[in-house]
Amino acid sequence: MKTFPSSQLYKLVLNRYTDHFKESIGLKTFFRPETSFAAEVSDINDFSTKEIPKQAQVVICGGGLVGCSVAYHLARDFGWNDVVILEQSRFGSGTSKFGAGLLGQIKPTSVETWLCQYSIDLYKSLAENGLKTGFKGCGSLSLARTSDRMTFFRHIAAAAVGKNIECYLLTPEDAKKQCPIISTDMLKGALWIPGDGVGDPYDATITFATEASRLGVKVVEDCSVLKLFTDEKHEIKGVETNKGLINCEYFVNSAGHWANHIGQMSYPRVKVPLYPCEHQYLQTMPVENIDPMMPVIRDYDGYFYIREKNGGYLAGGFEPVSKPFDLKDMETLKTFKPLQEDWDQFHTLLEQMLFRIPSLGKVQVDNLCSGPESFSPDCKLLLGEAPEVKNYFVATGMKATGMEAAGGVGRLTADWIVNGEPQMNLWDVDIRRFLGLHNNRLFLRDRMVEAPGMHYKIKYPNTEFATGRNIRMSPIYPRLKAAGAIFSQSMGYERPCYFRTSSDVSELSEEVELDPPTFYKPKWFDYLESEYMACRRKVALLDYSSFTKLEVWSPGREALDLLQYLCSNNVDIPKNAMVHTGMQNKHGGYENDCSVARMDYNRFMIISPTIQQTRCQAWLKRNLPPDSPVLITDITSLYTAICLMGPLAQSVMSDLTDSSVSYKEFPFFTCKELNIGVANNIKTFHQTHTGELGYVMYIPNEYALHVYDQLIEKGLKYGIQHVGYYAPKLLRIEKFFAFWGQDLDTTTTPFECGRVYRVNFEKGDFLGKDALLKQKAKGIRRRYIQLVLEDYDKDEDIWPWGNEPIYVNGKCAGIVTTAGYGFSLKKMVCLGFVQNLDEKGTPQVITNDFILKSSFEVDICGTRYPAKVNIHSPNLSSGFEYVIDSNGYIATQFNS
Repeated sequence: MKTFPSSQLYKLVLNRYTDHFKESIGLKTFFRPETSFAAEVSDINDFSTKEIPKQAQVVICGGGLVGCSVAYHLARDFGWNDVVILEQSRFGSGTSKFGAGLLGQIKPTSVETWLCQYSIDLYKSLAENGLKTGFKGCGSLSLARTSDRMTFFRHIAAAAVGKNIECYLLTPEDAKKQCPIISTDMLKGALWIPGDGVGDPYDATITFATEASRLGVKVVEDCSVLKLFTDEKHEIKGVETNKGLINCEYFVNSAGHWANHIGQMSYPRVKVPLYPCEHQYLQTMPVENIDPMMPVIRDYDGYFYIREKNGGYLAGGFEPVSKPFDLKDMETLKTFKPLQEDWDQFHTLLEQMLFRIPSLGKVQVDNLCSGPESFSPDCKLLLGEAPEVKNYFVATGMKATGMEAAGGVGRLTADWIVNGEPQMNLWDVDIRRFLGLHNNRLFLRDRMVEAPGMHYKIKYPNTEFATGRNIRMSPIYPRLKAAGAIFSQSMGYERPCYFRTSSDVSELSEEVELDPPTFYKPKWFDYLESEYMACRRKVALLDYSSFTKLEVWSPGREALDLLQYLCSNNVDIPKNAMVHTGMQNKHGGYENDCSVARMDYNRFMIISPTIQQTRCQAWLKRNLPPDSPVLITDITSLYTAICLMGPLAQSVMSDLTDSSVSYKEFPFFTCKELNIGVANNIKTFHQTHTGELGYVMYIPNEYALHVYDQLIEKGLKYGIQHVGYYAPKLLRIEKFFAFWGQDLDTTTTPFECGRVYRVNFEKGDFLGKDALLKQKAKGIRRRYIQLVLEDYDKDEDIWPWGNEPIYVNGKCAGIVTTAGYGFSLKKMVCLGFVQNLDEKGTPQVITNDFILKSSFEVDICGTRYPAKVNIHSPNLSSGFEYVIDSNGYIATQFNS
């Protein structure tokens, strides 16, 4: 085997690897020849078969680590062994063979953290029982070169307490003691997690497969999926392969970087927004005196990781600018094959490795491994039942760290198949968080330039992707941009966050970005008080166009019956009335939190959060009775939604319409079709979603610019002001309003978040009613509260941005869901859930009395701030009042 001379790594940095240089060193490419590799995995023949069954309860596509984990858990935990795994080549021959095997516990979201914790415990348990997983509990050492990275580490360390993860902050000197090979140059500190480790993805794959086979699962090699069959109800019925047809009840797409291609084989097509990038890591020859228990080193600011493997080093990373793969070439591959090494691409990582570990330059190189790894648009997993096809499950998007989560993904997917959606908040990894545009290959290719690099970037609050922008825009977008709007994106929709002042607007370049990210008070904060006060004291104009808008219609009362069953509030309301309601699941948790307006006897309009556009439709359609005539239509893109908010909104509306907008003739929570300017029949709702006075107009797009211009023109004399999404968020946090996807999720019940007043138990049966009545009888074990921080300086202290631990009577017993500054309270405000834990840490029934008599603190990056607790909305006197006269108009406005 040809190797580099001892100083060859340094030469690579200097010479930047050319074809001529490649020839001179004779570097070998990734993997041994296929004949050798096939021989290595020949022991799989002991349990695999070449024949397929004609019928199986579950068919799993993909014989990698994830697919085998799903099969293993179905058989072991639930006794489902009428399962078949199909592998187009050899088991474990794809990215499971290529993986680096890093095992870290702490991830950006709670569900990803749980998946990784479960996986590590599983691999450790299997290894202790004599099964191969390659598990080694060597710990991990994460390094920080900047103050912001250390701030993020402090946030992680604080949150780790509530997740029962052992975690320590180290000085540069202590980090070097933990791992002597590192240099402390430019080092601010480190994070030491002793419970982390490494494993071998290939060994774990074969173990899962053999154990599943022992429990009765059929494993089939050399079997490619060609087509998926569904019935007229879009439910999975069978899988056509190159070896014949398998009839089945469930299908699992765990095909890795082929998952997107497999998604196109059914009707309707399943959107699996996934795209492969080239991922490379360096393998060295054995190193003299290497520590076999060397911790995994992650130098996040240097974009790389390094571990010990087989007596040498394995080092790779996630460069800031990635190299997307040619997907057309990928689809033609019948087996996993290595890619050509690219030292120019790897140079960014190599340079940083040599800086942090100088002795690496004297190590002999074995090879540079290069293979495709797949990433989703937001660099998170893709899990769950596909919205397009019933009983079609997706388990993919492992983003080059598949072993970390694969054990948990297998357990979670198996539970989902057998019992329905698990009682866990899965939104962050749910495939329903995406739209069709996210599956567009041009979009995916562009996004993949930056998505892999998100792995090691600092997780600042409110960070945005630079690619895939300006895709969905309301017709008034150019007007808002000209007015100084700074945009973020949600579900591909450009939404104004805030507006810079007119003096700043003249200095703006053509492409305007958000202010530099920070953990402290952001620069945009200075604009928010004016916007906040416009909403509360004057009149503000907000673009609500991105909100999900659905129409539900039926020939008779079928639409009403469907919504009465799915909504926990009563939607059998008068025509042109509206109501706020949750849609609960069988456990009583929130599948959706929305407004429902009755436009006619048999026609309803549903307004949901922007992120619910795919999920809400899927939930409604999955619960349609057989042969139901109900039609569910997504009308989000048909309307521009403009909100007028504030006590002077009524005056502006009065100047624009020939209809009365008095509170007597146009009460709260009703809707009317108004003529606005010369645009006719504009659906106008008397509500604002934040509790302030105002209206929301749903304007056909062709009228949008006219209505906007009229609103601005007529509103000038009332001091109308543009407002972005940040200000209403502060309004709802200060008013103690929960929001789905941030505070509410599928595990939160109305009793826990103080919204039982929106549940109508008298209307008859509805989904989740039994679970809620049982919870009412037993009592709740967690409660949504508002915490107003004391002894806190918004100008100097680190801000709370979410996921901060809440301490109750000195014990970590909760977590912050959202936070923001309250301009009326003039305090920092946190919302979150807390528990009443006994001495053993077991949650007990929590009462108002317990909450009101307890002491509370919020831990922000290691500093605890005392907090005043509220269980109801506080009194928000802002020194401004108004009086409604006998005719229903605002008559008086004054400052107290």
